[in-house]
Amino acid sequence: MARKKGKIPYLNERPKGDLRYVRDYPLKLRKAIPSLPSQFSRELGLTKGCSDSELHKAMELSSRLYDLKVKTATNSDPSAYSESELKIAIEETLRQRDLKKGDYARVPESQYTEEEWNRAVEHGAEIVPDRHDLAEWAVPEIDDIGDDLKRGQKPTFQQEVLIGTWKAIQNLPEIKKTQTMREAWSQYVSDKNIDTSQGDGKKAQQRFERVLQYTGDFVISNETEDEVLDRIQSFIYGKRQDSPTIKAQSVERELREFIAAIRHVPRLKWGASLQVSGKQNNFQIPDAIPAVSGRALSKDETRLCLNTWINLKPDPKNTAMLVMIHAGLGCRELRRLRVDKDLYLDAKYPHIIFRGGDARQAKTEARPRVVPIVVGLDIVKEYLPETVAWMNSINENSTSAALNKRLRALLGEEKEVKTHMFRHTWLRMARRSRISEDNKHAIAGWEKGDTNNTVMERVYDKHGYSDDPELLAQLYEDQREIFSRFIADVSTVDNVVSLKRK
Repeated sequence: MARKKGKIPYLNERPKGDLRYVRDYPLKLRKAIPSLPSQFSRELGLTKGCSDSELHKAMELSSRLYDLKVKTATNSDPSAYSESELKIAIEETLRQRDLKKGDYARVPESQYTEEEWNRAVEHGAEIVPDRHDLAEWAVPEIDDIGDDLKRGQKPTFQQEVLIGTWKAIQNLPEIKKTQTMREAWSQYVSDKNIDTSQGDGKKAQQRFERVLQYTGDFVISNETEDEVLDRIQSFIYGKRQDSPTIKAQSVERELREFIAAIRHVPRLKWGASLQVSGKQNNFQIPDAIPAVSGRALSKDETRLCLNTWINLKPDPKNTAMLVMIHAGLGCRELRRLRVDKDLYLDAKYPHIIFRGGDARQAKTEARPRVVPIVVGLDIVKEYLPETVAWMNSINENSTSAALNKRLRALLGEEKEVKTHMFRHTWLRMARRSRISEDNKHAIAGWEKGDTNNTVMERVYDKHGYSDDPELLAQLYEDQREIFSRFIADVSTVDNVVSLKRK
């Protein structure tokens, strides 16, 4: 797909079409560390004909590696880094040195490849050495690190990365075709980079433990299909006995990651057929209850909501809904906001960037977005930090329930009245205003339009839109057009019309 030159910050195209990430190190850092290069440069392994999805992923990883490089230049204490950061650094070191995990795994000396023999000869060896020695040649720093450790010195983060690299090339990735459920879960969590200590990862761990209370630990292999199915069915029976009114959707939600972990076990012949519902008929499960579809707010309802939230009863809960209606946002997205990093409410074009929090978790790759705030800016400035704090003080379901209760008190007790209405409402208003698909995607996150190459990199960049105010101005003006019929109305409470049902 053709891309306009210079549209993506830090993307550099070589004369032959190869792409790389090039970014200046902060001037303050360069002055403090004279030996630091002026730029961070990383080959993406892509050409200009790559897909937007490939480019987005490569640019996001490069941005994270840049941040890690800056952090490493100023902090060498391993305890300051997460397991994820260490893993990324090791994988990048392997890539830079053209190494792969298991390159120098120990096997009989007669099984050396021609390439390995040539490497040994290049190093002046008269006899092909042990693979352990070859690994040390691939990571020559390991000798000095070993000496430091013998002297009792604590390894730096950079040394931890090199030690991890050295170990990785000597060990083939272990594949266990027979695993216990706990082993399968541990491998699944590791391979998917799920942080079970916080956020959604912590909730997934809690769901896993709840299911395991009913099933107990068990062995997963090609020979244990029936037992595994029986164990999962025992969870379904037990859950229905403890909660007779439990919905099928709740059972499936509890089992989603649990079953994904089982299917993640390699070479499991029956893994692909393991699913909670569908044609396979693996389990007896209650029928799903159709979800209540949301609807769009009418113009009068929208006017009433905005006036109430801004003029009559501004508070953290109403502020949550005020922000949500700006792009059909969900509670989870607000919960993940970082008040010190994601709010740009004093900018020329006030906006919020939804990046998915520190873990950069978003519902889909298309969901990270920038949301201009054009109605009730003063209220958002005053109450949004308190809103985020409140949302994170209780569980997500309680947050949704509290906001739905507020909305129904204002608009009526219909089942269709819930915060998901804001998504339908924003989309309808955007269609009325005829804004472009690209900008609709950028603000509200639908998987349409060509915006990965012009918008998404700024979402993940900590500097946001500071280098491209023109694009932000376009989004801001489109958002003003969407809310144009309400902007004047909410400047006074005289327009409030009561719609509450009796």
